[in-house]
Amino acid sequence: MPIIRVTLLEDFASSQQKSEIVQELSNTLANVMGEIVRPYTYALVDEVSSGAWSIQGGALMTEEMMRAGIGTSNQQRALRLTEQRVRQAYDVLASGDRQRIEEYWDKDMTWLVPGHNQISGLKRGLDEFLSFMDKVGFLTDNSFQMSWDRVLITGDTSVDIRHNTGHRAGDETRRLDIDVVHVLRWHEGKVIEGRGAIFGDGTAQFDEFWR
Repeated sequence: MPIIRVTLLEDFASSQQKSEIVQELSNTLANVMGEIVRPYTYALVDEVSSGAWSIQGGALMTEEMMRAGIGTSNQQRALRLTEQRVRQAYDVLASGDRQRIEEYWDKDMTWLVPGHNQISGLKRGLDEFLSFMDKVGFLTDNSFQMSWDRVLITGDTSVDIRHNTGHRAGDETRRLDIDVVHVLRWHEGKVIEGRGAIFGDGTAQFDEFWR
C-alpha cells in the first residue's frame, strides 16, 4: 500500500491547492508504476503549525513563507498550461488588446499555415501572425469561425481540435467547412510555436477556398 506524504506549513496552501497536490501525486505514482497501484495509493498533506518548523536554527513562520513565496506560487499557477489557458489564448486574439495578447503569445512566435494558397506558409513573429489573422477576417468578411471540439495537453504542448467554417467576402457560395488541428508549443505561459493540420480531403477544400 503506497503512502505519499507532503508536509507544509499550516495555511500556506489553500484547500483547493492541497486537493490538487494529492491528486497529482497519486497520478504520478500511477503513471510510473501502472494503474494497478491507484486503488491502493494514499496521498496525504500534513500541516505543521507556524513556528514549529526550523530551518538553519530559525523558526519558520507561515507569514514569512507567504511573503517570500506566495507571489511566485500564484504566478506559476496562472501560467500553468491548462485547457483554460489555451482557450483564453484564442479568446484574447479577438479582443484586439495588444497588451493582453502578449500575455499569451510570444513576440517571437512562429505559426505555420498548411496548404498552398495565399495565406499558407510560416508567419514569423507576433506582428506577422496578427496580420495573418486580420487577413483571414478581411477575406471572409469576418465570417470565419473556429468551433471547439477538444483540447489535449502533454508537457509543454497543447493540441486543439477545431471545426472551421466561413464564406468568402462578397461570395457566400464559396464556403469553408473543415476539421483542423492546431499544435501549440508553450514556454512560460506563452505560445512560442504553432502549426495547423487538416484532415482528409479538407486540404483540397482549404486551398480552393483561399485561392
